[in-house]
Amino acid sequence: MKVSFKTEKPTGKWAWTQSPFHYIKVDGVEVGVIVHNTWRIRLMVKKEDINEDGNPNCHWKWIQLKKENSTLDEAKNFVKNSMSIISEKYKFHNS
Repeated sequence: MKVSFKTEKPTGKWAWTQSPFHYIKVDGVEVGVIVHNTWRIRLMVKKEDINEDGNPNCHWKWIQLKKENSTLDEAKNFVKNSMSIISEKYKFHNS
């Protein structure tokens, strides 16, 4: 399982008002994001029950990990070191 990251910086006339997006990828497939400035980790996972969150129209949901990070590099290292444990517990939406 290869974990990688992609950062997209906003462009255009109003780019200065927007934050960059930090995507988490596993084997080249986007599975989550690292939220800019708070450095919280959010992942897209499949629901075990289609009605578990009251929305039967979508078969996946966002989860946010409790781990608080102080920098982007700390968040990336945490994802790299714990992705095997996370993937045992959750099935990713795009995989």
